Amino acid sequence: MIWLAVLFALASAATTAVSTSTQHLAASRAPLVAVLLAVTLGPVGFGFHVLALDHGPIGLVQPIAILGIVLAVPLRALLVRTRPDRSELVAVAVTGLAIAALLLATDAREAAQAPDRGVLLASVGALALVAVLLVAVAAGVPHPTGRAFLLGSASGILFGLMSVLIEADQLRWALVACGVSGVAVNQLAYRAARLSASMPVLNVVNCLLTLGFAHLLLGEVPHHDGPSVTASAAAIAAMAWGLWRLASADVAVADDDVLGGGHLGQAHRAASVQLLGADADLGTEAELATVGEPRGGVHQHGG
Repeated sequence: MIWLAVLFALASAATTAVSTSTQHLAASRAPLVAVLLAVTLGPVGFGFHVLALDHGPIGLVQPIAILGIVLAVPLRALLVRTRPDRSELVAVAVTGLAIAALLLATDAREAAQAPDRGVLLASVGALALVAVLLVAVAAGVPHPTGRAFLLGSASGILFGLMSVLIEADQLRWALVACGVSGVAVNQLAYRAARLSASMPVLNVVNCLLTLGFAHLLLGEVPHHDGPSVTASAAAIAAMAWGLWRLASADVAVADDDVLGGGHLGQAHRAASVQLLGADADLGTEAELATVGEPRGGVHQHGG
């Protein structure tokens, strides 16, 4: 049932949005409940994703699942009690419209054929080898951004293969291997550089790979004419731009809060002022003095 696939895909996207937002709070010294919520919702979102693939075509489910990253922007703003930046809202709107256009252009339907096991195994093996080569090349790249980009591409391939194997309901050992490897490589990408270096390419590669499999092996995406192909390419390009902008915004907010300069940092400082009676300017960069010099607002006591 297509409507169930859409419902479960939206549930997966919403769960991913909550998990992503609470992960940002966890990185900002949030309460333990936020950390537990972020950890718990990951498997829940994956479960919804599996249910969505069980009820509908992967060409429909995969783009909808990416909406989780888009929904995380207003949700994160709600959690930290601030308004999203105008550029973030533009990126949200562009990405959402691009995903909608991609869904209309691809016109994914129920699988018309079961994939040949031998062809599926060869295809998965070849792409998994590409992912391994990307990780190997990334290990020798000195620049963090380039290394994160290659690792993000590799994890996008692995996550895409995982979704394809769930849809095909074959080679479950390979499904587990791709899932575990994808998570591990993705963590390496996050540690290598900022989120904006790996997250957009991860999602675009994931989406392109799954749509390719849906067309070539599953028969979910019918043949298209020139205008439809052009519209799909434009939608993917717009989606990539929007995801890049959202990833950049996520990094800015996370860094701002962790370093104490954002809304969460201001809230912690205000609480300290009220509880301890401290100077409200204490700890701000403008008021820092060199060692041995008096600081404005601090009383000096004679010896």
